Parts: sequence; structure tokens; C-alpha cells
Amino acid sequence: MTLALMKAFGPQFSTLIFALPILATATFARAETNSCGARPVAEAANQAAAMAYPTFCSIPKRPTDIRTPAAFKAAVLDTRRSGVALVRATRPETFGLAASGGGGFASEARAEAAPPPPMNPQNVADAAAFARDARAKATPPQRPH
Repeated sequence: MTLALMKAFGPQFSTLIFALPILATATFARAETNSCGARPVAEAANQAAAMAYPTFCSIPKRPTDIRTPAAFKAAVLDTRRSGVALVRATRPETFGLAASGGGGFASEARAEAAPPPPMNPQNVADAAAFARDARAKATPPQRPH
């Protein structure tokens, strides 16, 4: 387009540029509302728009079964006291064989423990005879024809 034509059609051209997105949106929206998936969405949007805005009367009452800050503090302190008592009861000095007189038990257990029975060395001649017999009995697979 030349400059003279642009100046002559300038106002109409700018109106067309601004109107084109509006027309395209309206056409697209009309096409979308006719699709099978848009109908339930449109109905849900209409139902949501029909609902009334909430009021201050719809705010629920304050719950009554929540602990007070003092009760939370007491529960935390009780948990910490239980933790300190558990650590104190499970210190390394509180258990072990030496502390309970188990040293005697350990030495008696070691004395009574017997080593495993010795393994019988296999006779080399028997192994060689077994291998020889196995080779004699073995037959090679048949060759395909």
C-alpha cells in the first residue's frame, strides 16, 4: 500500500485492525460453545455465576476443641521430659556384658563352642573314576541332516 492510500484509508484501516481481534474472538467463542466439551463447562460457569456472594454470616464459628497455647506448651515440655528420660535410660554405661556380669557368660560360651567338623578330603582316584565313567556314558548330540 502506498503512502497516499494509507493516508486516505487510515481511519478505516485502524478501525479494521481493532475490530478484527474482536470478530475473531466472537467467532471462536461461538465455535467453542457448540462443541461437546464446552456445554458442561458453560453450564457450570452459569451455575457459579448464579450463586450468591458469601456474607459475614456464612463464616463458621470458632472451633472449641483446639488446645490453648498453655496446653501446647505443657505437651511440648512433657515430650521433652520423656526424651531426656529415654536418653538417660539408654546411655552406653547402662547396658553391656561387662556391666551385667556377662563376661563370665561370654567366656563359658567360647569354651563350649566346638569348631566345625573337618571336611573330608575327596579321594582323587574316586573323582577321576567318576569323570571317566561320565565321559564314557555321554553321547554327542546327533547332527542335523
